[in-house]
Amino acid sequence: MKRARSIDMTTHEALPAISRFAQPADFPGHWLWGAAPAFNADPVGAMMAAARLGRVVRMRFLNSHVYLLREPEDVRHVLVENHRAYRKGYGLQALKPILGEGLLTSEPPLHTRQRRMIQPAFHRQRIAAYADIIARYVDEHLATWQDGAQFDLHEELMRLTMVIVARCLFDVDVSREAAQVGRAITDLIQMFDLNRIGPLGQFIDRLDLRKRRERSRRLKVLDDLIYAMIRSRRSEGVDHGDLLSMIVLAQDEEATNAADRHMSEKLARDEVLTLFIAGHETTAIALTWTFYLLSQHPEVEARLHEEVDALLGDPQRPRRLLTWDDLPNLEYTRRVFAEAMRLYPPAWATSRLAIADDEIAGVRIPKGTSVLVSPYVTHRLEHLWPEPERFEPDRFAPEEEHRRPKFTYFPFGGGPRRCIGEPFAWMEGQLLLATIAHRYRVRVMPGYVAELDPQITLRPRHGMPVLATRRRTGTRG
Repeated sequence: MKRARSIDMTTHEALPAISRFAQPADFPGHWLWGAAPAFNADPVGAMMAAARLGRVVRMRFLNSHVYLLREPEDVRHVLVENHRAYRKGYGLQALKPILGEGLLTSEPPLHTRQRRMIQPAFHRQRIAAYADIIARYVDEHLATWQDGAQFDLHEELMRLTMVIVARCLFDVDVSREAAQVGRAITDLIQMFDLNRIGPLGQFIDRLDLRKRRERSRRLKVLDDLIYAMIRSRRSEGVDHGDLLSMIVLAQDEEATNAADRHMSEKLARDEVLTLFIAGHETTAIALTWTFYLLSQHPEVEARLHEEVDALLGDPQRPRRLLTWDDLPNLEYTRRVFAEAMRLYPPAWATSRLAIADDEIAGVRIPKGTSVLVSPYVTHRLEHLWPEPERFEPDRFAPEEEHRRPKFTYFPFGGGPRRCIGEPFAWMEGQLLLATIAHRYRVRVMPGYVAELDPQITLRPRHGMPVLATRRRTGTRG
């Protein structure tokens, strides 16, 4: 009988250690560039393809790795349970040349202080008061629409929500500047390059002098508006009881000399600009996709009309404007808006950078690597959402919502960095959707094919051309 070979554990012949960690699925890619070409060609398609490979998928971008997480419990782990092991990812860091140290891009302890200062503006009592402003502005805006008008719905809603957020949060009228500011924001977003995320991408971006000059020109349009708002409020010396007053007064209290005053003005600018852009961009995008889906599903639109007609009566002669107290009676409106954000979440993906080693679903996440979570991906997983591509607002009936695990649905993120304006966005979205749908039937133009433009937010590429026709008494759809 052959004797078993003994192993001397003190020599180089020792067996290799077996890792206790599971291996992630690997996304196939170019030998040098890794996943970059696939993501450059079709970011959403590449991410969906990656998600089909497994629970945790490792993607290589040149010499860096990114781990895609798709399951709700893993999303919850990163955003909530172990959030201290992560900070904002390279994507949001790349926004700092535009947003500076605003709420979206800052890190603790500054972020914690900013959030504590801003939070009162989004308390229930404040949001209830905003409802009347929103109802009045959408009523005035719809009065400018012509029966049978054709226009870009996305552009139209961007202007409307911009004026609303400026009045609600900052007590400022920007209706005259809305078109110019909207173009500047669109240009800045289109300049944002997903392929220039990360240290190497940011280095390349710094070398692109032409792009930096173009960005500076667009940014000046926004800065001129924001600094004028701040300086006007400071010179008044009057607390309007709004978010702009909160920010300006809080920054001034911390300034003890001229240098501090300059810095406080810059921080105020960062905070105001961040809230100004985020406060109107996401709602406008969500509503644009909502009307796109309603255009394709007249049976859903008919149910929506029944609900709003019961509250407001004749579309030609509405009884009144909607109020905060109407929201409980806009239940189907809420479901429609929620389902549209399931299919087309404006904040479609977000990343975090590991600042400590972590373990997710048995896979080691090394310090210094990025993890990517995507509402777009998780919202379309078949084992979580039967027939995920189907537009079905009743998925958000209360009894259905209670059955789903947390982070099955997370259009506003989660954890300590959950969108601070979420309650405002829900209220604004429902009121605008109900009011517009009550008075107008909105249809995408014949031949229009929706294309995704997945940059910072999930805009429709080339806008959304629509035909708006006035609803008649007693009509549905």
